[in-house]
Amino acid sequence: MKQHQGRSGILVVCLLTILLFIPAGPATAKSRITWMTFGQIPAYISTGEFKNQGFIDKTIRMIHEKALADVEPRFFQVNHNRFNLMAVKDGNCYVGWKTFENHRVFSTPIFIWYPSGIIIHKRNQARFGPEGSILSLKALLENKDLTLGVIDAFAYSPKIQDLLTAHRGAANIYSMKSSTMQVNLKMLTGRRIDYTIGWPSQPIVEEKLNHLNNEFLFYNVEEDQNYLYVGVSCSDCEQGRRIIDRVNALFTNRDALLEVMSSIRQWVVMSEQHEALYRETILLRKKHPKVIHMTYP
Repeated sequence: MKQHQGRSGILVVCLLTILLFIPAGPATAKSRITWMTFGQIPAYISTGEFKNQGFIDKTIRMIHEKALADVEPRFFQVNHNRFNLMAVKDGNCYVGWKTFENHRVFSTPIFIWYPSGIIIHKRNQARFGPEGSILSLKALLENKDLTLGVIDAFAYSPKIQDLLTAHRGAANIYSMKSSTMQVNLKMLTGRRIDYTIGWPSQPIVEEKLNHLNNEFLFYNVEEDQNYLYVGVSCSDCEQGRRIIDRVNALFTNRDALLEVMSSIRQWVVMSEQHEALYRETILLRKKHPKVIHMTYP
């Protein structure tokens, strides 16, 4: 009898051990997507007290919370050369303009962005003109006493790119490699360059983040007067098309669009023209000749 009880006890222990190693059910693993980020403030903020509070930082989080809860986001900061390599591969998305249309799918636009212009240090204002002037980049490039700082291999807007190509190799164009897709404005402070190409938000936000006292000025240029559509771009593969379908469904909701715009307004003072064009082209989905897709390459 005692021998029988001993065998029963051993059997129970064995059964319990087996049960411990039987999975309760199939585990649901999240799929993953890599978001390319570009280091441009205030779209992305990667350090300091406002880390991850850029308006595209917030937009990507909102997209995952409301449309991609089952997809794990990963982030990879790229410069322009790295972007060109990754943009033709599967498994990645970004928020920006249309590129590599044979390799990517693009969502319905979710906001529009300013035309580019030039940024200077205020000590040089007398060499450029009154604040609010619209300058000619062509004339500036012909002035050999002024040095323009640009990012190596960056894709500027078409007319600006044409001018830079025409002046390639000129002594007054300083081309630099960068881990991000914008010139650090400290280059203007250090007197290595006299002006650079950027957007009106950059000097305002850099001054705020770095506690600078109103050191920079932005000027519009004649050669770039168009606003650009911005949307989500993903690799043209099964996963990328599925993500774009969900993003498009999310942004049929006006509140989702307004949430993105609220994140932008936290950093950017939008002009009356920008506000009007945003309402017409994004909220009402009407075309306007001043708002275009910047396609690249």
